[in-house]
Amino acid sequence: MAAQSAPKVVLKSTTKMSLNERFTNMMKNKQPMPVNIRASMQQQQQLASARNRRLAQQMENRPSVQAALKLKQVREWVLMP
Repeated sequence: MAAQSAPKVVLKSTTKMSLNERFTNMMKNKQPMPVNIRASMQQQQQLASARNRRLAQQMENRPSVQAALKLKQVREWVLMP
């Protein structure tokens, strides 16, 4: 029994440039990263930290959170030997 092979599909290239050439050109034209990226990252981290502190303060001031914290303190006090 001879195996029948499917006809080969040939796609016409839509570009004259190979992938290797395309990516090589992209790497050559890549913009250099800024030298002060560390300072930028630190600034973003400080901003995020400030936002997190504000959010934590807002959470502490919520009545439901205060009630939960008081309940936790009572439970810890009761469970202590």
